Amino acid sequence: FDSPLEKVNIETDIDEVVVYGKIPRASISIPTIVGENYSPDFMYIVKKANGEKELNIVVETKMVEDKSQLRGMEKAKIKCAEIFFKQLTLEGYNVSFHTQLNNKKIRQILEDVLSS
Repeated sequence: FDSPLEKVNIETDIDEVVVYGKIPRASISIPTIVGENYSPDFMYIVKKANGEKELNIVVETKMVEDKSQLRGMEKAKIKCAEIFFKQLTLEGYNVSFHTQLNNKKIRQILEDVLSS
């Protein structure tokens, strides 16, 4: 983990999480409009109510209270990631990208994905 919020995430006991992993830097290379590549922080494999397991959550964690506190570069990278994962979904891959800020717990993000 790289921040206190990320540490809280890995210490949270959630039955639906089958596998949790820190995404190594630059292992997912998302091109951005700022001329750099970007890689999100974490991935989760969750178990749905029917028992099906799938990799479907990628999370970028930021230690700020709301999006207005993100630096311009961070906002641009997150927007590029949203577009990247939306395109993957259109191509048939079931991946959900989320940004976690201080005001949102990982349990809430996982529950939102599992209920959709």
